[in-house]
Amino acid sequence: MKKIAVFFSVLTLYFFIALLAVTYLKDQKILVVKGGTLIDCTGKSPVENSIIIIEQKKIKAVSQVGKIRPPLFARTIDARGKFIIPGLVDMHVHFLNESFSDLFLLNGVTTTRDMGNNIDFIITLRDKINQGILQGPSIFASGYLINNRKIPFGASQYTAVVKNPKEARKIVALLARRKVDWIKIYMTLPRNLVRIIIKEANKYKIPVAGHLRRVDAELAARWGIRTLEHTTGVSEALLGEENFEDAPPLWTISNKTWLHVDRTKYEGLIDLFLKKNVYITANLTLYQGLSSTPDELKNNPHIKLMPEIFQNGWKNYLSRHFLELTKDRESWKITKKKIEEFIILFKEKGGKVLTGTDTPWPYLVPGFSLHKELELLVEAGFSPMEALLAATKYPAEALNQEKNLGTLEEGKIANLILLNANPLDDIRQTQNIDIVVKDGIVIQRERLYLSLLKRQKSSQ
Repeated sequence: MKKIAVFFSVLTLYFFIALLAVTYLKDQKILVVKGGTLIDCTGKSPVENSIIIIEQKKIKAVSQVGKIRPPLFARTIDARGKFIIPGLVDMHVHFLNESFSDLFLLNGVTTTRDMGNNIDFIITLRDKINQGILQGPSIFASGYLINNRKIPFGASQYTAVVKNPKEARKIVALLARRKVDWIKIYMTLPRNLVRIIIKEANKYKIPVAGHLRRVDAELAARWGIRTLEHTTGVSEALLGEENFEDAPPLWTISNKTWLHVDRTKYEGLIDLFLKKNVYITANLTLYQGLSSTPDELKNNPHIKLMPEIFQNGWKNYLSRHFLELTKDRESWKITKKKIEEFIILFKEKGGKVLTGTDTPWPYLVPGFSLHKELELLVEAGFSPMEALLAATKYPAEALNQEKNLGTLEEGKIANLILLNANPLDDIRQTQNIDIVVKDGIVIQRERLYLSLLKRQKSSQ
């Protein structure tokens, strides 16, 4: 009888322990990533046999196995043989379709900055993701582009046209009321309106990004711009006295100005950028595309994952616009080479370059294009670690989110990627993804990929 009583007492104890464990896991949502090599992107050397404890959305502790004790009841990921990096950031996207969420997360892109969109769509999508209603990468949104005329192609649908100072102040106030994260100015705005918009944005503490052309990057930097998109405005600030024919006015990117830059002006302009804390979004993927042939662009195995409307739009671009844009393909190759030369010097003097792809610019598939941008930065002369910083730490700083994003440290949001090989040996290993964690939640990558394939087949 005594043995039976002891048996039931032990059984009851185990029952309560199990109940407590289930309750603890349910309430605390603790995840432990144990045994991998940590590349935290703080500037420190990689940490072997690391342990990361994640509670709710945040990193609670980071150390080496044996130095801290993980909670007794927690979901554990065995990361032995893996390499752990922060979630990646694409600093220039146009999040035109909700399905892009899966493509970004599939590739470990856990944060995006939208640089022009329908304001109702993008703000709603941003807020649903932030509230956990939808699964997707965090979005920092600019809403409308601001320009003095409608811009070509699809972007005309989300251009806010301003013609005078009153309208400029009014649109900034409207965007502030809609709680945008950024303001983006566009290429043909005149000087007085650029200066007013940057000044007004500063009043609301909203940073400004510039796709520049009519106003050069030197003036924009002096007035307080935060980021230069596609390296635009830089070549215009480096021109000598020689006159030349620029690209046609409706072209959003010029393949002419970099051909005439004065290299003796590089250091002075870079010094100004450093003084004013200006970041450059290089967007080498864009220039690589404009330097390519149609067959090279179409030879992208990930195109099949895009919604059919974009696949058809890209085909239309090749047949109608691409040949006109790239009839002097050699000038695009020179342009890309000179941009690389400039950003390497900028980087070497302490400047911070950001990864941004302009997806879904034709044949740049969301998420996959970010990994291509990393490859192109390394080909240009960045070390793999420098390329990683351009996709993690520096974007977090530019976004004023360094307390939450960009590195794997205690207190940061738990966005991380487990890789099967070392990206510091070969940056292409960022594509060799085993597991993605977004906001402390493990992303089911295989399920995502299969759902994307199924979605495409059903839409055909």
